[in-house]
Amino acid sequence: MTPFLEKIISAAASGALILTSNKRLSRHLQSAYDRQMQALGKQVWPTPQIFSLDAWFDRMIAELGEGWRLLQGPPLKRLWEQIIEADSAGSEKELLQLSATAEKARQAAQLLREYGLSLDSSALTEDQRVFRNWQQRYQQICAEQGWLDRPALTDLVCEALHRKKLVCPNRILLSGFDQLSPLLLKLRQQVEACGGLVEEIAPDISSANLPVIYAANDAQHEMHQAACWARGLLEQGAESIGVVVSDLQARRSAIERIFRDQIDPQAVLRLDEEETIFSLSLGAPLLDQGPIYAALEMLAVGYQLSLDQLSFLLRTPYLQASLSESDKRASFDSRLRSFRQQSFSLKRLVELAKTDGQAPKFAGCLESLATQQQASKRRLPGQWAAHFDETLIKVGWPGERSLASSEYQMVKAWRDKLLPALASLDAVSPPVNRSVALSMLRRLAAEIEFQLEAPTGPVQVVGLLESAGLEFAHLWVMGMTEDALPSPARPNPFLPVALQVAAQMPHSSPERELDFARQVVVRLTAASPATIFSYAKRAGDCELRPSPLLHDLPAAEPDFAPASDLRSRLLEHPLDLDELSDIQGPALASERGKGGTSILKDQALCPFRAFARHRLQAYSFDEAQPGLDAMTRGNLLHKALELFWTEVKNQRTLNALSDTERSAQIERAVKQALDENFEDPRERQSELVGIEQSRLQNLIDEWLSKVEQARSPFEILKLEDDRLEQIGPLQIRTIIDRIDRLEDGSLVILDYKSGAVEAELLVGERLLEPQLPIYAITNSEAEADGVAFAQVRRGSCKLIGVARDSGLLPKVDGVEQHKKSQALALNSWNELLSHWRQQLVAVAEDFVAGVARVDPVDFKHACQYCDLTGLCRISEAELSGGEE
Repeated sequence: MTPFLEKIISAAASGALILTSNKRLSRHLQSAYDRQMQALGKQVWPTPQIFSLDAWFDRMIAELGEGWRLLQGPPLKRLWEQIIEADSAGSEKELLQLSATAEKARQAAQLLREYGLSLDSSALTEDQRVFRNWQQRYQQICAEQGWLDRPALTDLVCEALHRKKLVCPNRILLSGFDQLSPLLLKLRQQVEACGGLVEEIAPDISSANLPVIYAANDAQHEMHQAACWARGLLEQGAESIGVVVSDLQARRSAIERIFRDQIDPQAVLRLDEEETIFSLSLGAPLLDQGPIYAALEMLAVGYQLSLDQLSFLLRTPYLQASLSESDKRASFDSRLRSFRQQSFSLKRLVELAKTDGQAPKFAGCLESLATQQQASKRRLPGQWAAHFDETLIKVGWPGERSLASSEYQMVKAWRDKLLPALASLDAVSPPVNRSVALSMLRRLAAEIEFQLEAPTGPVQVVGLLESAGLEFAHLWVMGMTEDALPSPARPNPFLPVALQVAAQMPHSSPERELDFARQVVVRLTAASPATIFSYAKRAGDCELRPSPLLHDLPAAEPDFAPASDLRSRLLEHPLDLDELSDIQGPALASERGKGGTSILKDQALCPFRAFARHRLQAYSFDEAQPGLDAMTRGNLLHKALELFWTEVKNQRTLNALSDTERSAQIERAVKQALDENFEDPRERQSELVGIEQSRLQNLIDEWLSKVEQARSPFEILKLEDDRLEQIGPLQIRTIIDRIDRLEDGSLVILDYKSGAVEAELLVGERLLEPQLPIYAITNSEAEADGVAFAQVRRGSCKLIGVARDSGLLPKVDGVEQHKKSQALALNSWNELLSHWRQQLVAVAEDFVAGVARVDPVDFKHACQYCDLTGLCRISEAELSGGEE
């Protein structure tokens, strides 16, 4: 035990009052005291008087019976916001960032009260004059309500000590204060006036060795080296290791990840809930914790839900029946995504969830949330807190499974910290509506810090201020660049700078910051017999230098343990892996394939793609898009053209229509297609559907006038012809968009495409567009004489295909003139049909046999838009091949 701790424990044992700068130090000293009592063999002992300064003041005002007067935390901040809102309403000042402005104003008012100053005799800027009005209003409200803030509380306690309403401590030890504030000096003066003794106590610097400095490559390297240094000490049996981070709030996530990887990499495999080897002094916002985030998302359910919001509710484990209904909810999530909508109305969601028993309990939760949404009456924040808690109970929060210890603590923080914080706003807030109350609750959740209750491990990671008063056997202080220590002056904008400098207020001037930084360096040097300061030499493209206060320290290269994270270990000791080439799946159990012509297209593009999609049913989720997605627009075009030709039937009738009659016929077909697609009348009446109707009518009119009327005479034999066809050993379902008979008796098969089509894909060594060839070789009426894609595309309407002879279709080559056919020595239509048949049968045989090798024909056609690249891992295969 160090002399510093011995003095603290001895004083506490004799009844002295120990006041610390923060709660962490008070807990640390309390724990050290309890360990010493146990070491002395005591079974029970009086609780020592060790408190943080704020906690002691809270006890004093409670003893006076005036605890209700203390204004602090959320109510204090909300009061300042309301004062600023009322003053700036309807003016250009309303554009202020309210929360940040209120906090700066609160700090300015506190500084004036602490230092016993006023603005009456100072030259003020416009902003400072506005602040003075706010301050006067704040003081007026506090006087009317009898409220006290922290500075006023000090005056109250000092007055009570003077009048002997409170017992004056005989001895007070102050620990962890880099500098004594005016209020603390006032308390010290009052205690001494009452006959008490007040002394400051800090670790003795004389026992510390000369600290050293370490230069890291960058911030990431600095954190990594500190973690390896700590691990090396742990392996040597060290039990008190400190890491002080100057900007812990900014680096918290990275610090936690790196230290866990290096110090306790097995924790991930053990699925530990709590880290027992190292601890962070800074918690994370309560808002970021799973159960709390889920609760706020549930309460935020409105009459319209985004797909992301809805998917979260379906997947969260913190909602009623999340386990028992998990499969149904997963299926419901997939079904909702198939609509490709970005949002859904709450009413429609309830109907869909109830349909066919998709997710009945989830539907019940939505109905409960919809009922709670109807609470429109203004209420006090505390009443809303009860309402929100009741709502969550109705929807089964926090879920049906047993909570882990960490989750239990989060739920406890919701009920013990967050909801009471909202209720505490009753004192300063008028009744508000539901959305405002929920906004208050969300902001409070973001402001309240959550930290798991766990034993303090041998490695403590703390911030610069939290380290005050702590001692360690080994200490590493990181982030000591010239811009961090001393930090730049940051005078409060609402107070005259000259006033702040003259009073030596915190952050008021570079000289004040330099003086404070020197005290911090002395304190950190005394905190350990072996202190290492470190800094990063670079931040991106910028070179960094160490703090000027550390220039004289000798450079050092501490002892580092080898990197222990999983990745480093695998690189250092690579595992011998067995190689398995799994390119063959089981044969198809029956000859019937599910997926239509896309089976053979996928098999031709990449065998694995066909196996994954049509045998394993592996698909990514459909993605919601603004407006109508390409698939919906394509389906509407198909349906409208089908309805149009069902009435018109042939080119002769088409040509006989006047422009007005043709437009009317198109309009009827398009309207009917839209009505059939959009069952909800509200959707049919939306502006989006109106825009789509206009687009389709113009597009179809362009197609008919530029392509269909320019063809040789034809009549339509079949529309949307649904068939079951046999391709070698495989039986598939096909739907032919259209079969035309020309004037000479020739048959032409057309397939509508609303996107761009590549003509060369129809004929080649690998058949990449098998759809039309399948129709050509399986047509039962008679042998087709030509096949073509009908590219119905604005500004690019045309037929793309191949025919028995040129001239059969506009701008479609015959086999003899087709360049790809010539390259393959295919000189006639029959030879092309035979070639297609061989290709299709071979592809069908591979699919039935279960051939599933990852063999894409090329990136553009097979991989660019494929949703299975994460499953086939083609990128890793290409990388591996490149390395070899």
